[in-house]
Amino acid sequence: MFSDSYTLIISISLLVILSYLYSAISAKTKIPSVLLLLFTGIIFTAVYHNAGYELPDTKTALQFLGIIGVILIVLEGSLELKLEKEKMGLIGKSFLSALIILLVSAFSIAGGIKLIFSELTFHVCLVNAIPLAVISSAIAIPSVEQMEENKKEFIVYESIFSDILGILVFNIAISNETLESVNYLWLGGDLIIVLLISVAFTVMMLFFINKTTMNIKFFLMLAILMLFYAVGKKYHLSALLMILFFGLFLNNLDVFGGKKLIQKVDIFKLRQGIDRFRLITNESAFLIRTFFFFTFGASVSIALLFDFRIAITGTIIVLLLYGIRFLYLKFLMRRNVYPELFIAPRGLITILLYYAIPKEYSIGIISEGVLFFVILVTSLVMMFGLMRDKTDIPEMEIYVGGEKVKED
Repeated sequence: MFSDSYTLIISISLLVILSYLYSAISAKTKIPSVLLLLFTGIIFTAVYHNAGYELPDTKTALQFLGIIGVILIVLEGSLELKLEKEKMGLIGKSFLSALIILLVSAFSIAGGIKLIFSELTFHVCLVNAIPLAVISSAIAIPSVEQMEENKKEFIVYESIFSDILGILVFNIAISNETLESVNYLWLGGDLIIVLLISVAFTVMMLFFINKTTMNIKFFLMLAILMLFYAVGKKYHLSALLMILFFGLFLNNLDVFGGKKLIQKVDIFKLRQGIDRFRLITNESAFLIRTFFFFTFGASVSIALLFDFRIAITGTIIVLLLYGIRFLYLKFLMRRNVYPELFIAPRGLITILLYYAIPKEYSIGIISEGVLFFVILVTSLVMMFGLMRDKTDIPEMEIYVGGEKVKED
């Protein structure tokens, strides 16, 4: 079907156009664009099969898109994080919320699996549970654009931290069956190495942006960043932290830069370059999200949703996730839980970590069907929560000739 190059170009172009339309629909209706992409993939597969064609195995493509997506999403999120004194309390609360809910959710799901399948070790259960405990920033962040600023920032910070912490906890879990003191020393050394590499890389990129006269430099920066990430993963470093530190440094030059660095660069040119880099990162992340969720939708069958065992397993997991989230927000944070309670979708990181589970830890209990069910239901819960959110964004006031005019 896709032997003709022009047919392939037409199909890819239509998918990107559809994704932009879905984003516009999402902004108006609160329906997550990810859901629309997933169902587009499902419908495409059904039509494709009815035409007599078979799709190739999509696992490798999903892993590739997922890794690129993680890099871009964390970079995109970190380029939005402004470290200001008045926001440090909010950032701290978001970090604690992401960490505690992640750990409690993962251990609770693992405990449930262990209770049913007593022959499995708790460590194996935990490795399989961690992917389901991670909140997806790829779905949450685009969905809260119209929320009140304070609530929006909490969700943005929490989901970014959940992604990063989820990957770190997962990597620790598959690398160490027991966390002994030597493991903590290894983790501390790992963080120091990553931090030093991040500082050196950031300074190098700052001078590159400032000095180069070439227009084609930002995709080169992304390529170098991805190279560092891949090499870091090969040597079992927490390479995702490097992406986070790099984005934070770029977006907070006044905090990390120091007077000496500021004096050596053209700060106006530098800020212009960072703004352009942010725009390219956002556009690239959008494209990767589009292809990833469409491909995942194309890889699963809608019939899975009607499997009784998948529905029961998925429902128990979803109730557990929202129960833990409610208890934490209500009684530990003492925060108004609405609508934050409902904004805890699962998505890209969950799928990526699921495919990264080593064969020796794979137990088949958490299947693609369960994953799809949890992603679908948590996205629908978020959608209904946002639809019921009556928070109004303050209207911008414009004065013309001394008279106040409301902007539509």
